[in-house]
Amino acid sequence: MNSQEIVEEFLVMFPENRVYFDKHLEDYGELLQHIFYADVINDLLFDLLKNNNDSEQIKKFVGFIEYMWLKGDESVRNVVDVTILERLSDDKDVWNNLSTYISEEFKDYINKDLLSQNCAMWHVEPI
Repeated sequence: MNSQEIVEEFLVMFPENRVYFDKHLEDYGELLQHIFYADVINDLLFDLLKNNNDSEQIKKFVGFIEYMWLKGDESVRNVVDVTILERLSDDKDVWNNLSTYISEEFKDYINKDLLSQNCAMWHVEPI
């Protein structure tokens, strides 16, 4: 799925972000995935994982991130790797808490591929 198809799925799952998406398009004239997802996922999910509360909301976000990774094209997967996972790896507690919500398949990808290929994450411990 391309970025437009993925964002449409995001807005179905998180309709409260429709207003922000429309404002994003107005401001930038197009979907800039890294900026959009950093704004609508990163800070909120980081805080949820930091406090390890509201497991249903965490599961919803993590499920969507895994969906992006599984179904998205290369540009969408890049957002997952570079924008979302890099940010979540900035804090050891957040990173460890994330590990309890992700699938084994996603965990294997992170540990075996992402951490060894993304130089910005070479310092990050496997989860």
